[in-house]
Amino acid sequence: MGTEGDAALDDAVDIELVRGAARAFLTGCDAQDSLKDLAAMDWTGLLVEEDVGGSGWRPVEATVIAEELGRANNSTHWLGCVTAAAALSSAPVDVRDRWLPPMLDGTGTAACALFGDVTRVARADVVDVIVTFDDNGIRLFEAAGTLPRELDDELLDVNRPVWRVELAGAESVQIGGPERAQQLLALARILLSADSLGALSATFERLVAYLKDRIAFGAPIASFQAVQHRLVELLVFEAKARAVLTKAARALASDAATGAGLSAVAHAFVAAHATAAVDECMQLSGGIGFTWEYPLHHDLRRVFTNGYLLGTARSSRALFAAGAGW
Repeated sequence: MGTEGDAALDDAVDIELVRGAARAFLTGCDAQDSLKDLAAMDWTGLLVEEDVGGSGWRPVEATVIAEELGRANNSTHWLGCVTAAAALSSAPVDVRDRWLPPMLDGTGTAACALFGDVTRVARADVVDVIVTFDDNGIRLFEAAGTLPRELDDELLDVNRPVWRVELAGAESVQIGGPERAQQLLALARILLSADSLGALSATFERLVAYLKDRIAFGAPIASFQAVQHRLVELLVFEAKARAVLTKAARALASDAATGAGLSAVAHAFVAAHATAAVDECMQLSGGIGFTWEYPLHHDLRRVFTNGYLLGTARSSRALFAAGAGW
């Protein structure tokens, strides 16, 4: 893939402009869960070359958008669609022509998953297609709603329920080889990690506002030094996570092998620490933090679920240790 799409985002100021525009759109969007609204912003074609209807190969922009969607607790199929669209852009022509247009205009829905003995798929009951990755390449499963499945009780995201889908023996179409699978899976892990970072960012901002207003012993809780130290640790983790994700996305814009290695590092780092960071926000929120329907809990469930959908921190560490081509 070329690097032209990301040249405009080499400056941190430009990245913040994209972030601000995305946040303003999601804040003011009445139909926040409409995939068509996101497609109208060209967000579903951020990883598809222009000659087939996309915006070009833009991993950095996609990472920023993923973070803002996580921050807004948006429950659309965006991540599945943007990844599926990238895979379909180089699929056999008949398959591409059938499924790429609906991925780009928001009329179709997709989920991406790791193919294995247990295939976990977010919102598998309502997607049109499932795109899977393994060492043999990328496969497309059509008529996804007809595949045998059961609700995964181990993962808790009520906005994006996860299903265990039985793919063994199901009819599929090969739409990409091992190298392409490695590249897109690496990017999908970055996007999923950015989603978790966005959820944490929203939780942290909400926590700080709460602690500034909450009074104890005649002073705002945020003024207590012990609390400030814990807040700084959370802020440092947020900054580290954003930096490593951006670095990995930039690497994937030009070098698939280097980007795959950095994405394993980024995914392992975020998956290992994001849930604990949101839990720390819950502890600092006091009694309200333990209220099941308080927004913090929705963020906690989202981040916890993200840590298992495309592998775990342990599997990404093992991938990096194996040095698969980088």
